[in-house]
Amino acid sequence: MQKTNYQPLLVTGKQIGFAAVVLLSFLGGVYWSMQSDGDADENGASEPFPLKNTARSGSSLADPRFGTKKPEQEDFYPVAEFLQQSALLIGCYNQLNTDPNLYVEIAKALDRRLPVFGLVDSEAQAARGYNLMIENGLPEDAIHFLPLPSNTIWIRDYAPFMVRRKDSSIAMIDAKYINRESEEQRILDEEMAGSLASLLKLPIRSIPISVEGGNILSNGDGSIFSTAKILDVNKGYQFTQNQILEILSDSLGIRRWTYVRAMEGEVTGHIDMFATVLAKNIMVVGDIPKEQDPENHERLNQAVTYFSQVTTSLGPMQVHRIPTPHRWGGNWRSYTNVIMANGILLMPSFSDVPVEIENQAVSIYEQLLPGWEVKKILCDSLVKEEGQLHCISYNLPNYVSLDGLYEKSYRPPSNKNLSKTSILRKSFLK
Repeated sequence: MQKTNYQPLLVTGKQIGFAAVVLLSFLGGVYWSMQSDGDADENGASEPFPLKNTARSGSSLADPRFGTKKPEQEDFYPVAEFLQQSALLIGCYNQLNTDPNLYVEIAKALDRRLPVFGLVDSEAQAARGYNLMIENGLPEDAIHFLPLPSNTIWIRDYAPFMVRRKDSSIAMIDAKYINRESEEQRILDEEMAGSLASLLKLPIRSIPISVEGGNILSNGDGSIFSTAKILDVNKGYQFTQNQILEILSDSLGIRRWTYVRAMEGEVTGHIDMFATVLAKNIMVVGDIPKEQDPENHERLNQAVTYFSQVTTSLGPMQVHRIPTPHRWGGNWRSYTNVIMANGILLMPSFSDVPVEIENQAVSIYEQLLPGWEVKKILCDSLVKEEGQLHCISYNLPNYVSLDGLYEKSYRPPSNKNLSKTSILRKSFLK
């Protein structure tokens, strides 16, 4: 990843002039190309760059076919992971074979708090996952294995964004997926958004910029947070900063975008490697001692400064610090790369980190999320692949029907003749 030249920037407000919007139909999606009334200083700016109000009548996302369920206010923007969820998707791919215990531990920790779907490449691999649950004394529905081929386990990055608008419409927003390798090597990952939209029976809209899910955090209140990698990557597609703002505003309904510098030397460039959002007005940001890494110590301090300037419907954003484990060779580790699942927070754990440091991280989450259970999951194998828990997960909000996922999920031969959902969802009909 190229080192960014951008300085941290806060983007907020309702003052940008209306953009020219060109809508082109492409693979059933909508292509937005936007021009603003002036570009921001790409080396940073002292004045915030606001976004226009996108909840306007006549939007293509107001199509009544997109859904009719009554929304809650926090659903108007990209889904916040701390809210109630209908299901959790976990990327398995070959990791199910190389580290099966990872999925056993995730299943045990979640304990059927919500349906969990493991994405695998074939019926044979699904059968392997099913048997893995049984062999470890877990219920057969601890994880539902879903044959849905992919190239990698990093579903967070290539899955679409889920939004629900004020008009009750639901849509999936699919950004370009560009990885550090050639695009041809991850064609199945790129196609995953369409596959999920088909199974969930939801419309999908394409946007022409690259936005990886691991580099977007939402507070469910109109604000998103990222690193400047979004700007760097989309330079190659000839998009200016203001055009990117307009696309994010029109497609995701956001009112404020705050981006900061990624950590130096961390290959993904993603915000989830050093930050997470626990509530509309609560963030957690990693902390690195100055003597250990002066550059990233300063970058994280700068990020805290900018995040603290964000105003939410509950007041100023409260930013709390959490230890950052030391690097493991050239690989980064993080206590912010977490999974949130209906009152359970799964936090990465590492075999060589002193237990007192990990207990301190657990204690921070317990204090900030009263009533939640915080459970540690050993992530040594994921670190070697340059990711952790958040990277392999994808949250489905509570207003999404799971029938298509149950229909596609693996069932052992003895259950083939039963109703499509009678076996798979019986534990969650409460």
